[in-house]
Amino acid sequence: MALELVAGRASLEVRALSRTVLGWRTKRNWTLVELGELVGFSPAKLSQLCRAGIRVSPVEVMAIGAACQASDEEIELCVRVAQRAVDPVMWDRINGDAWTRLTWTPWDVMAEASELVIVADEMLPELVRTEAYHAALVESGTVAHDLDLDLAAQRKVLERLSMSLKDAARPGSPRRLSVRLIVPESQLENPVGGAQVTVDQFERLAELNELPGFEFRVVNGDVASYFGKGASFTMMRFAEQRFDDVVLLRTLHGGDTWIESEAEREPYERALAVLDGVLRSEEVSACWLSQASLLYRDPLSDNGSGEQKWNLRLVTDRVGS
Repeated sequence: MALELVAGRASLEVRALSRTVLGWRTKRNWTLVELGELVGFSPAKLSQLCRAGIRVSPVEVMAIGAACQASDEEIELCVRVAQRAVDPVMWDRINGDAWTRLTWTPWDVMAEASELVIVADEMLPELVRTEAYHAALVESGTVAHDLDLDLAAQRKVLERLSMSLKDAARPGSPRRLSVRLIVPESQLENPVGGAQVTVDQFERLAELNELPGFEFRVVNGDVASYFGKGASFTMMRFAEQRFDDVVLLRTLHGGDTWIESEAEREPYERALAVLDGVLRSEEVSACWLSQASLLYRDPLSDNGSGEQKWNLRLVTDRVGS
């Protein structure tokens, strides 16, 4: 009998459990029909289990893990997660938190999202970085290591920005994605890794900005202060009602904090609402990007000086007038 989701919601951990079980099948290169014949489940039930439409029970974990010849350690961990999913609060009271947990990457969750709102106050996010820009950040110690940039995952996510409604409606097709990238003007005024690296990165952003699912906006640098200033975070939204929106906070050396509860998400929702009032228009934001790229491509004699920044601001102010 299928196990209903607790309160009708699939937490990030429940989704990671389903993703892990799906991974066992895909490693064997089996279809749902082939796996179903081995474990006695219908393809429809297996599909629901793999998409976190229903909860995976401990017994189902063991059956699927044994059929797919998963390791004993993997199966034991997933059984624990399946047991905890019944009542996480009670489980933690009884068992504590001193046990290995399932992990997931931002790329895993982005693959399920229908909308991303990225506030990039400190640096451009992995989703839009060029290899050279990321390498410059690693060299400077701004980010921890090369593993944060998965080019194959990046490409798969970005391909969804230009999907048509017809393509998205096909069975088994990935969901269309919209991305809103919000950056302060200072991101465009300070080079990373030298002029050429910066130019290439800005041109990459300009190319993405031409896609129907991508929106690039610059925070007005003339605004002295506003709620949420100095914060970098990603709001991930999902079309499935069983998936709550989540906020991702990334720390310097790869520690990710995931915020799921509505109460904890509220300040970030409020920050996004405030940001709407201090963003430059799409036209002016695009102009900032193109003019910054031109200035780094053909820099002034005192590249990086106040004169260059003044010239950039003058050009964009003319556009906005």
